[in-house]
Amino acid sequence: MKDDAEELGLALKDKYGAAIEVAFVDVATEELKNYPKVAEILQRVRLPLTVINGEPRFHGGLSSEMISDVVDGLKNA
Repeated sequence: MKDDAEELGLALKDKYGAAIEVAFVDVATEELKNYPKVAEILQRVRLPLTVINGEPRFHGGLSSEMISDVVDGLKNA
């Protein structure tokens, strides 16, 4: 899953440049404490979980198209 997230991150960085930040968070580590909204819903979702602007958005897979659609919508808002 980490490799897929890194690959997706590179594609998004190519498309959006410095306007986007991508991070892989291992939910089995203490790092999860930094993401309380994720910790709150973790038992109800399937990994991987995509969070955009601090809000959980998609779970169960990684879709550059779906993520790009949301990011493009944010840019145009």
